[in-house]
Formats: sequence, C-alpha cells, structure tokens
Amino acid sequence: MKIKTIVTLSGIAALLVGWGITWANQNARIVANSASINSLAGQVVNVSSQATEADKAIVRMETKIEYIIKGIDEIKAEVKN
Repeated sequence: MKIKTIVTLSGIAALLVGWGITWANQNARIVANSASINSLAGQVVNVSSQATEADKAIVRMETKIEYIIKGIDEIKAEVKN
C-alpha cells in the first residue's frame, strides 16, 4: 500500500512540475511577444511619421511646380501681347 501511495504522489508531483514548466515557457513567450509587439508599434509610429513628412514634401513640390507653371503662363501671355 505504501509503494502505491508513493508512486501516486510521485506521479502527481511529476504532473505538477510538468505543468509548471509549461506555464513558465508560455509566460516567457508572452513576455517576448509583448516586447516584439511594443518594438513593432514603435516602428509603425516611426514609419507613419516618415510617410507624413514625405506627403508634406510632395505637397511642397507640387506647389512649387504650380508656381512655375503659372509663371510660364504669364510669360506666354506677355509674349503674345
């Protein structure tokens, strides 16, 4: 009877240790994934701000091109007159 109890308790202990190891591994993965997500979030913000700056630069270039075209149109009008 004693041996059966010892084997049962050893089995239960082994299951608990296995469960604890599994839980620790999952917890470590969660922490690692959380760190990766935070890193990616920072990169998304950085890329987003770069895209905004690129959009602003494009608008500035378009505005300059419009001014140049208006200037050319005015010169053409003066030449015709």
